[in-house]
Amino acid sequence: MDSYRSRPDVVSTKIDEKTSVLLHLEAQQYYSLNETGTRIWDLLTRGHDAQAIAVAMTEDWDVSRGKALRSVRAFLQTLREANLVETTSDGTAGS
Repeated sequence: MDSYRSRPDVVSTKIDEKTSVLLHLEAQQYYSLNETGTRIWDLLTRGHDAQAIAVAMTEDWDVSRGKALRSVRAFLQTLREANLVETTSDGTAGS
């Protein structure tokens, strides 16, 4: 339920520590990520699930675990709707 991975047709580039750009090759669309989105993307591509990403966010910023988890899930859903990530069928994250 909380396991996603980046789609193979999406490439990312870190502009700096706080900004990233995603390119969906098939759709030929760019997406800009702010500091929070960049952190979530980085953890997602390292194989972390929503729960682990939320824990990391509570360590990085002054946010409760519940609020962090809600934010992560909402962001991942947005990425899914844009076809930038896909759910994993076996419940494991990673690419």
